[in-house]
Amino acid sequence: MQQQIILSVGPLPKWVKKEFLSTFKIKEVEDSSRGEVFSSLNNYDVLAIISRGPVMIDAEVMDNAPLLQAIARTGVGLDTVDVNAASLRSIPVLFTPGAMSRAVAEHTLALILATTKDLLGWHHRVLQSNWDQRYYLQNLDLEGATLGIVGLGRIGQELLKLVQALKLKILAADPYLDTSQFSKKDNIEFVELEKLLEQSDIVTLHTPLTEETRGLINSHNISKFKTGAILINAARGAIIENYDILVAALESQKLSCVAMDTLIVEPPDLAHPFFHHQNVLLTAHVAARTKQSQKTILKTMGHDLSTILKGDLPPLENIANPEVF
Repeated sequence: MQQQIILSVGPLPKWVKKEFLSTFKIKEVEDSSRGEVFSSLNNYDVLAIISRGPVMIDAEVMDNAPLLQAIARTGVGLDTVDVNAASLRSIPVLFTPGAMSRAVAEHTLALILATTKDLLGWHHRVLQSNWDQRYYLQNLDLEGATLGIVGLGRIGQELLKLVQALKLKILAADPYLDTSQFSKKDNIEFVELEKLLEQSDIVTLHTPLTEETRGLINSHNISKFKTGAILINAARGAIIENYDILVAALESQKLSCVAMDTLIVEPPDLAHPFFHHQNVLLTAHVAARTKQSQKTILKTMGHDLSTILKGDLPPLENIANPEVF
């Protein structure tokens, strides 16, 4: 019999191991190395997999771990776990919805402010002795502008709370939303995606990455954006079809700026012209990487995984496929 372990695809802080998983042997592998994952599956009996990176935990991985009791994501995105394959094998998939919502909403607000006020542009103009540009260029007023929120789940709703004081007109597109939970005081108009793109000065994406939302912003609908709009993506990079459509939209001034915290491939291939465009603002998938949100994410994951492995049931809202129970 091989040694039984928890496989962490990506590093795990010592305090999480000590506080929640001290009775288990934990092996950490490179968060982007599928080869290391399979090497571990061949050499150990894996009881659980903690998914912290881009390696896809799919049916092939699961079938090479016959003792697998749980898969745990440190975050809310499930695009790196085949939940259907896990359900077919009665393997619960843990995640941490809500633990990072406020942090991502705050980061999105920062991107809204940075792009509408052109903070990066003004920084460079000052350093390049282009001070006189202040007489010719103007920033966007947020009061009275239209913000389009694509996906009004936990993060979208947190953003909604944060922007209420800015006196924006707010549009929302979310076909799965129960709109009855909102009232007139929330100041939202619910519309189809195409209308949202046509009318919004700022469009921010907050949908999960699924087969339905992959390439949601694409070559067919990017022409629908209001001329000069700002596009912000703090959800998943692949919600945008490719970088070519963004470059074309920026060059034609259909979009005035694109800000992205998440990219189609991470880390990116910087050879693409998109990454060198003056009206692109990028952060390194760090929206949820705040002290409090990371602590909450890891604490929730550690507690729930330990609970599962001890034969008990964690909160159902933290299980992506509760039907396995």
